[in-house]
Amino acid sequence: MTEMTSKERVLATIRGDIPDRVPTMTFGIDPILVKEIGNGSLGRTFDILGLDVYPLYCQNWCQGVPLNAGLTQTIEDDQQTSGGTYGGWNGVDEFGRIWTRGSYTGGVFRKADDIQRYVPALMLDERMDPTKARSAITSRPDKAFCLTTHTGPFGLTIESIGFEDFFYLYMDDRALVEELLWERTKWFAEIAARGAELGADLVLMGDDAAFKGRTYISPVEFEELMAPRYKYIVDRAGIPVIWHSDGYITPILNTAVISGLAGVHALEPKAGVDLAEVKKVYGSKLILAGNVDCGEPLILGDLELVRREVSRCMKQAKEGGRYILSDSNSIHAGCKTEAVKEMYRYARELGQY
Repeated sequence: MTEMTSKERVLATIRGDIPDRVPTMTFGIDPILVKEIGNGSLGRTFDILGLDVYPLYCQNWCQGVPLNAGLTQTIEDDQQTSGGTYGGWNGVDEFGRIWTRGSYTGGVFRKADDIQRYVPALMLDERMDPTKARSAITSRPDKAFCLTTHTGPFGLTIESIGFEDFFYLYMDDRALVEELLWERTKWFAEIAARGAELGADLVLMGDDAAFKGRTYISPVEFEELMAPRYKYIVDRAGIPVIWHSDGYITPILNTAVISGLAGVHALEPKAGVDLAEVKKVYGSKLILAGNVDCGEPLILGDLELVRREVSRCMKQAKEGGRYILSDSNSIHAGCKTEAVKEMYRYARELGQY
């Protein structure tokens, strides 16, 4: 088969065609590793890793401090307790989440009046600078570009309330929870539409919905709540939307199908997701992205362990296409640089069709 560009490879996979090889991607790379690999340049980092999908990020803030602040300013180590992505975040962010030294610690949303306060203004140009976005795309015309943002409506609703308080409020005032979900859905849909307008090929919607071993709420209730809301996002985006969620999402994958989502990302093996089983049931219905364990294989730096993990994923999901190799969460601060590089190098080797 003639070698494809990254853009051709990704779009062929999304269409359900067989590409020249399995594409590669990630949900995100911690700024600490961006400094190590690409000397602080996100684009150069993706170039070095040989990824097929490049990000257009949607910015958000906590007390004026942006995401990935460590790429442009000095953030002390004790302010990056969960890595560099939220480094320097302290206090309540624009969505109502509480942060302490860069780690999520709860939420403040409690009543109807909080909807206006914690569903922030769109500020589309500030969140996604049109000049920078279009420049990124035109500078790498052979790459696929993805609007990537972890501000999906379900997980953000839970986090803005706080996990324990969410379940109380869900039982006591479900109408308020549903109203907040709709407002966050409409907000996200406009973000997705702007990404498409700027030239993104797809949307990667971060929206966590599960713990390890179980979903946040029952699969029946999740489908009831989120199927119409995800469909609204898909329709408004006008380009393929891939849903990212950590945790054991197998019981709620049917929601992705009936919502019209193009695929799912993460497929976390340590949470209980069996890639072979998911491929068997959903491989003809959804693009499957992820499943490389970003725990020990990428943390320990044992390159043979990395290769075994990549090989397992390829054996379970490569056949028939519709698979994108990726980590099972993100390239977080604990990952070893050489392990990450080897994961993607070996994926290019094994991924040939």
